[in-house]
Order: sequence, then C-alpha cells, then structure tokens
Amino acid sequence: MSKKRIITIVTSLLIICGIGYGTYASVSQGSETSQVAKTSSSHATKGNAKSEVVGLDGKVKPKKSKKHSAETKVESKEAQNSSKAASTKKVEAKKAESQKVEATKAEAQKAQVESQAASGSVPADSQGQKSQATQAGQTANVNKPADPAPAPQPVAKTVTLSVYGPISEGNHKWRNDDSVEIKDGDMVIDVLKRDLASKGMALSYKGTGATVYVRGINGIFEFDRGGQSGWLYRVNGVFPDHSCGNYPVKNGDVIDWMYTEDLGHDRNAPQG
Repeated sequence: MSKKRIITIVTSLLIICGIGYGTYASVSQGSETSQVAKTSSSHATKGNAKSEVVGLDGKVKPKKSKKHSAETKVESKEAQNSSKAASTKKVEAKKAESQKVEATKAEAQKAQVESQAASGSVPADSQGQKSQATQAGQTANVNKPADPAPAPQPVAKTVTLSVYGPISEGNHKWRNDDSVEIKDGDMVIDVLKRDLASKGMALSYKGTGATVYVRGINGIFEFDRGGQSGWLYRVNGVFPDHSCGNYPVKNGDVIDWMYTEDLGHDRNAPQG
C-alpha cells in the first residue's frame, strides 16, 4: 500500500470520529437543555398557580401569609380596645371634672346664701326658688287630705275604796285604798259591787235605789257580832244619812266601808 493511500485512510477515520463526537455532544446538550426547560416550566406553573398582587408601579407585591394576616388582625383588635379604653377614661375624667365643678358651684351657692342670710339679704333667685317651694308646699298641703285629728281619749275617773273588818278582831283592812274606775251615774253601791267582784269577795245586799241595804261583806253579816252590829259607809270622812243606793260618786271620792258593833258609836258615826 502506498503512503498516500494510508494518509487518506487515516484522514477519513479522523473525520468520522470527529463527526460522531460532535453528534454525541449535540445530543447530550439538547437533553440537558430540555430538562432545564422542563424544570423552569414546572416552577413557572407553580408560581402562576399562586395569586399575585401587582402594585401601581407595575411590580408584583409579595402575598401576605395567613400567619401575618392573623397577627395583623390581633394587633388591630388590640388597637381598637386601647382606643375604647382611652375614650372611656376620657369620658370618666370629663364626668368627674363636671361633678367637681357642680360640687364647687353648690358649695359657693351655699356659702353665698349663708353669707346673705347672716347679712339679712336674700338674692332674687333664692327668693323666687323659696317662693316656688312655698307654693309647691301649699299646693301639696291643699291636695293632701288632712289627717283626721286623733279622737280625744276620755280621762278615766276613779275613786278610792277601803273595807274595815270588826274592831274586836283587829279592825283589819280587807280592802286597802283600792282604786276603782267609775262611770257616769255610778252610786256608792255600784263601786262596792265592782271592787269586791274583781277581788273575789262576797257581797250581800237587798233593795234597789234608795232602799238598798248592805247585809254582809266577806262572810260577815249584820248581827253577827251582837244585836247592834252591822255595816256603815262614809264618803270623804262624812257618814251620809241615806242609802248607798242613791248616793252618786264623783272622781276622786274616798269611800270607806266599816263594820260596827255598837250602832256606829265605835266608828264615831253621828247617827249612832
């Protein structure tokens, strides 16, 4: 084989090898480019799935996350609460200030009234208010029904009653200055009956009105201590000369019943 032919073959082989390498490199590069394009396309698709906010300047603004939105709401609510608290404090402060001013005015008016009262002069406004208050009070008194006057309580009338037993037995006081309430028209016999009945002591008498005659008191009767024994009565130290059935009593009288054993001589009775 000639030298020229050998060179031709070698050259052909080199050319073939070069073409094969170039094809391989081209295929490999195309595969990588395709993979990169797919990856970019995937990222682009995911990015497009998210909503984007475009500002007035044409730039895309980052979307706020849910966490950031919740924090913003909490901060907004806290700000509102703080604002309400501040407003409430302002209102309370104004109210307190208003009350303080009113109290100061009231004290000033009171001091002015006291000062004017001390000097003997009253302002026209005070006089007008006083007049209105007086008129209102008078109107109220006119409209209000008058309270019925309490019925006068009758004053109780009483007498004092005592009963003495026989002198021979010690002249004991069976009834000692009893206070007995009386009624209009009561007689001495009525007082005696009322007092003895309230004390559970027996009384025996006969007749009515001017014929009333007391026979026995507390179990002791006329003639029990002799033929001249019996019962006498006196009013305010005086022995009446008529029956106890027609002797009217009056408030404050002092009545004594006493047993005599000697027709009244032992009792200093004038009729004895």
